[in-house]
Amino acid sequence: MSNKPQQKNIDNEGHVLYLDQELLDRKEAGFPPYKNKPNGLGIYNWILKHVLYMSKKRWPFALKLYHIFVKYSAWMKKGGLKARLYKTAIKISPDMARPTGTIVMPLNIDLSDKGEKTVIPMDMIKESLKSVDYIAGMNSCLCRDANDCADYPHDLGCLFLGEAAKIVVRHDLGRRLTYEEACARVDEAARVGLMGQAVWIEVEQMLWGVPNDLMDHFLEICFCCPCCCITMRLARNATENERHRFHPSGWTAVADLTKCVGCGKCINGQNGCPVEALSFGEDGKIRIDQEKCVGCGICRSRCPHDAVHIRQTMPMRKDIHEYFLKDYNLDIKLGDKSREM
Repeated sequence: MSNKPQQKNIDNEGHVLYLDQELLDRKEAGFPPYKNKPNGLGIYNWILKHVLYMSKKRWPFALKLYHIFVKYSAWMKKGGLKARLYKTAIKISPDMARPTGTIVMPLNIDLSDKGEKTVIPMDMIKESLKSVDYIAGMNSCLCRDANDCADYPHDLGCLFLGEAAKIVVRHDLGRRLTYEEACARVDEAARVGLMGQAVWIEVEQMLWGVPNDLMDHFLEICFCCPCCCITMRLARNATENERHRFHPSGWTAVADLTKCVGCGKCINGQNGCPVEALSFGEDGKIRIDQEKCVGCGICRSRCPHDAVHIRQTMPMRKDIHEYFLKDYNLDIKLGDKSREM
């Protein structure tokens, strides 16, 4: 039986020996800088605001749209005709390949080998909320509503930050939250076992109706379950190159090989690891590829032997905004009150 460590900075008991700066550097993406598209005549903005936007009345349509989106992503992975057309379109129009980013912020993590002053993703989320002028909370989670989730609460919807957050309130999809209310939502998400994600996805401009000149005033904090999350489903269906848009916040899954019995429950099933970071070593025990792992914690939630933990393996950044500024060249301005919807 092999006693080889799973990773150079992680021992066989899952203890992190040091934070891997080199690994963090390798994970950094090389996207072109994002710039707001010009408003021009304002025709596209008018369509966003009056035609494409989602509202409480259009919610059933949004649920159907999400189902189609998942099926489409699965087809793309298989290399079908639409995949080839999509790749051709990107070559013709580089503007289609604009940056998107998802930073996984594990909320329920293991601090057994850390001091009490360790900054954790939950703290980082709460700290970022302090600097935001406007916070909106969705009335319900689109993903769990779409899949009629029976395991997690539907009313723990996303948080929208910045000036663009006003749009979900105006369309009766959520309400404005105080800082204390938003923090309470973060705490409740951690209590019921949801994962956190900081998300900036340009395609959601069409879903919510965000005008061109407010896209850099837009950021989501999502609270996701392993069974219904559209982002994790898209990651499972994405190609290897597309998955580099999903980043850990510095925390990833690690395995305690002294507890692992090789049962396979962490890796099996339809909603398994979204980035295919799990495998088995020659000794029949789990191995977690730190180059791929995003720290979502799905494998940890499935392990019946407490052999998987979520621990800090790489340095963290100062705040959530810095992840997008550095990795995606997005200078998100969530505290600027100069623009109105």
